[in-house]
Amino acid sequence: MGKILNWVQILALVFFACAPVAHAANPYSAAYSVNDSIVTHFDISERVKLLRALGVQSRNIQQDAIDQLIDDRLKLRAARTFGLVIDDASFARGLAGVAAAQNTTAEALWAKARARGVSRQAFDDYYTAQLIWRELVQRRFRQAADPTSVELDNAINVAAAVTQQTILLGEIALPFAERGEEATIAFAERLSRDLNSGASFENAVKNFSRSRTAANGGQIGWLAPERLPAAIAAKVIGLSSGQVSDPVRVSSGVIILKVLASRTVSSALQKTVSVEYAVLDFTGQPDAYSSASRMQHGLDECSTAHSSAADFGPLSGLFGPTSVNNVPADIAVSLARLMPGKSEVITNGDSVLLIQLCNRTTDLSGPIKAQLTNNLFGQKLGKLAEGYLLELHRTAIIEQR
Repeated sequence: MGKILNWVQILALVFFACAPVAHAANPYSAAYSVNDSIVTHFDISERVKLLRALGVQSRNIQQDAIDQLIDDRLKLRAARTFGLVIDDASFARGLAGVAAAQNTTAEALWAKARARGVSRQAFDDYYTAQLIWRELVQRRFRQAADPTSVELDNAINVAAAVTQQTILLGEIALPFAERGEEATIAFAERLSRDLNSGASFENAVKNFSRSRTAANGGQIGWLAPERLPAAIAAKVIGLSSGQVSDPVRVSSGVIILKVLASRTVSSALQKTVSVEYAVLDFTGQPDAYSSASRMQHGLDECSTAHSSAADFGPLSGLFGPTSVNNVPADIAVSLARLMPGKSEVITNGDSVLLIQLCNRTTDLSGPIKAQLTNNLFGQKLGKLAEGYLLELHRTAIIEQR
């Protein structure tokens, strides 16, 4: 009798020792419980295969699959709470949209997954959770995710600050008053050709330029080409460092521009630049440059220059907002290097102008602005969705079986 009991005890121990092994060997057994739902071992193995089919690279793809499946259970439960379901037609449309965003088709996505041995149910479950979650967060947070005017303006300003290239420009200013209009233009054309053939730009600045920049080797400063009128930008934007532009006619003469250096910042966006600016024309006044310089130190706002405009020459006034393409070339070059509120005195022969930049605004094309709006909406919606999912995790009961 004792031997029989011993055998019974041994068999019982063997049975109970093997029970966990048998349980784990069942692919449909529960691996995790998530509130009132379960994640099976089969679910996990299928999700791993699907992630690999989708090209996911991970150090622990098994854990990624588990995390995703737990999230999916929470998302689906939340959707049910709001009465959201996805029918076959909505699923087909949604899957086609997901595929199109990846430059492929729904059929190609499924073919890739099937080739890896993924079941159709596991494939559909994966995308169903994605689509219904997207619908849920849009319904809940669409209004909160709409960009405010301030947020959109900030995004536009950031995008507008991105430029493809900034260039360091030098100039030679040749006034009509010195040689006459026809002779000045002819001289400028010869000088431009000579400079591009190797003649010294520095010597030409020293000998011929009548701008105040001549004292600094003709250097205007670093600026973004889109701040220049299109007619001037077209003459310099294609130039390499060291190359000289064709002559550019301005109100009082001709200028020749040289790209002294350039640097690439980032990719360009289509932008339109508008400016408001003030001009005080000192031309013809006694000791014009010194008077303009003294006036410059007393300027604080453009209203000061505007209120004084009647006391100065015919080019004086407050102008804009207007496109930089509508600004006289010599003034536009000056404005391009100024920050709003700043001023400078520009000269070309007898011409003496005090220029103050009041404001510069940069606008983007309609499609670019729409893209920025959509991007900003997507970013805000994504953050709201992340917060909502964290909330679902905090209130969930998740257990490993």
